[in-house]
Amino acid sequence: MIEKLVERMVKQLVTQPEAVLVSSIEASGKCVIQVRVASEDIARVIGSEGRIFRALKTIVTLVGAQQNRDIVVDIAR
Repeated sequence: MIEKLVERMVKQLVTQPEAVLVSSIEASGKCVIQVRVASEDIARVIGSEGRIFRALKTIVTLVGAQQNRDIVVDIAR
């Protein structure tokens, strides 16, 4: 469910939404959500001084806390 939320939010930010890939990996008790976007859209996802990415991570952390899960979001290159 969280993967779909992240995918939907990221697709709204980028110019090439068809290039967005979101995957999740369970590692050492944490759920790691990896986001892949086109190289020219990385700056759009990160935002000025990382504000957009920080906001995305905050939303995911809050949703994870409601589900008693430790979730980490990462931009894969």
